[in-house]
Amino acid sequence: MGTVATMSQTQRNLINKRVGNLWIAGALVLLGIVFVVSFPSPSPPIPEPSPVKGNPNAPPRLGEQPRTPSRTRFQSSALPSASQSDFYRTIIDNNLFRPLGWTPPRPIEPYRLLGTILPTDEKTPRQAIILATAANKTHIVGISERLSAETKVVDIQSKQVTLDSAGQRRVLRLDTSAWISTSTGRLSRRR
Repeated sequence: MGTVATMSQTQRNLINKRVGNLWIAGALVLLGIVFVVSFPSPSPPIPEPSPVKGNPNAPPRLGEQPRTPSRTRFQSSALPSASQSDFYRTIIDNNLFRPLGWTPPRPIEPYRLLGTILPTDEKTPRQAIILATAANKTHIVGISERLSAETKVVDIQSKQVTLDSAGQRRVLRLDTSAWISTSTGRLSRRR
């Protein structure tokens, strides 16, 4: 059988006394904290600034208190809203987390003209082959047809198409330099 260690009666009494004393000391410390927090100490009144006599940049004279400039607080409501937005726009434009010299990427054109179909007779309508770059989808459209809910084809000419996007006119031109290499003089695919 295992031996069970037991404490003598005097050891238990000593431990109980120490625990009781710790409880009392903790209660007194807690009571002291509550007392200090509940009764704030009186602070001396803040003196009014005295007017500056003479030259404000002159060195202080003997026996005279050194002058300290008055501290004025910045009031954000004093600024007009236009300059506030300019202030925040500067912070947003110059993001602290971007590397120095970072420039934003050029916006990607939503549509690219791949080609135009101009018929010889007047009965066949003009058509344009347009690539929607975001969806990578090719559209074959005629005049006054819509590419999206807000984009409509207005005019189709040789090597250019005019689009109306929410009241703003944009001209797409056929980029032939991507397909023709001037160094070999032959047609080549873009790499």
